[in-house]
Amino acid sequence: MPELKRPSQADLDRMSHAEKDALILSLFDVLEEFGRRLKELEGKVEKTSKNSSKPPSSDGLKKEAAEPRRKGERPVGGVPGHKGAALEMAANPGRVEELRPQGHCECGACLDGLEAAEGERRRQIEMPEPKATVTEYRQMRVECPGCGRAHAGVFPPSVTPHVSYGPRLKAYAVGLAQGHFVGLGRVCEIVADQCGVQPSDWSVQQWIAKAGQLLAPQHEAARQAVTAAEVAHFDESGMRVGGTLNWLHVAATGTAVHYTAHPKRGSEAMDCAGILPGFRGVAVHDHWKPYRVYTHCSHALCNAHHLRELKYCEELTGHWWPVELRRVLLDAKDAVAEAQAAGRTALEPGQLAALLARYDEQVKIGLDAWPVRPPEPGGKKGPAKQHEATNLLLRLRDYKDQVLRFLTDWRVPFDNNLAERMVRPVKVKLKVIGGFRAVGGADAFCVIRSIWETNKLNGQNPFDTLRLAFGGW
Repeated sequence: MPELKRPSQADLDRMSHAEKDALILSLFDVLEEFGRRLKELEGKVEKTSKNSSKPPSSDGLKKEAAEPRRKGERPVGGVPGHKGAALEMAANPGRVEELRPQGHCECGACLDGLEAAEGERRRQIEMPEPKATVTEYRQMRVECPGCGRAHAGVFPPSVTPHVSYGPRLKAYAVGLAQGHFVGLGRVCEIVADQCGVQPSDWSVQQWIAKAGQLLAPQHEAARQAVTAAEVAHFDESGMRVGGTLNWLHVAATGTAVHYTAHPKRGSEAMDCAGILPGFRGVAVHDHWKPYRVYTHCSHALCNAHHLRELKYCEELTGHWWPVELRRVLLDAKDAVAEAQAAGRTALEPGQLAALLARYDEQVKIGLDAWPVRPPEPGGKKGPAKQHEATNLLLRLRDYKDQVLRFLTDWRVPFDNNLAERMVRPVKVKLKVIGGFRAVGGADAFCVIRSIWETNKLNGQNPFDTLRLAFGGW
């Protein structure tokens, strides 16, 4: 930006006509530059979670209000194929209570003790009153009648000397903190309110660290399961550890989830996680360069990111090609879903060719409108800075196979939603605690959360897993 320096009146008086003319021309150059910058800023579209990869939390109080649903816009009822969740009569209720008429009829006859026929049945599901029970384990000693050697009973592994908390209570507290993101102080209050005993914050922290150690073998099993998978999803997000920025890395399949924390975000952290170096399947992720270091596996790009970026390009340029490219991607997604529902194993060749042709045509139209800028003569070395629309179009063109892999390989989904869903709960945890005070706490959280999410994917109760890890039965 040219620097303006206002001349004094004395300087103006000393100037010749030629110098004043030169000054006026330079001022016009400055005004022209300011006008160009102003036009550029006015044409800039603000990025939000709906047109970029920014998280919804970054929208702040400027979030758009949801439009009210119009009558008849969507069909009434659940989505086709969705299983209902209505309460059903259990085959064997835990307790049956018969409600017999009592008192007298209006005619004066007594109703007590009369033979009754079954009428309407109703059932109510209730939870037992939570109450801590204290069990005293008394070690009994005997003397062998043959040799006189003394023998003593063996305490269960979870029963430590003097007074301790049991596996179920420990699992409950750790599950509240790491599974449901309740703060340590509130965990202690909840346990006290429900069970009548109040552990300290320090005790809960020790239980969390111990759970991280006990579940380490299952954490390793999850890592191996993801490494051996045909398709895996990868994502990363920032987290604060010890007051500094660290990174949470997640790798997930439909049956296993693996979290790790690392000070770095790139391939160094991915190597430490130990999944991508040995992964040979299809890695689904966003278009982040460090993933491309791993060339021994196939790659598929998240199209949810592309849909948002195309929306941004539509708002930024006002052109029609972003709208058409969004339609192509969504039509391709629908075509695969319809073919799968019909029991087919691949798209019809003509249908596939038509979708690919539409895709190529719109990318070409976009690049004709926003061509690649050549390097400026005498400017900085390296490629010239490109417009955001150009960068997106080049990605869609150069990585076309990875963008559209879901069309030909039906093991690959349309987006990277699985990994992104695994990141969202962690952001809730960070909102509650702000950050982890030490690396050990972050590592324990990654281990426990990996097992928690893996249990959920496989229909298992994570509280049972924690209880068994603490030596329960």
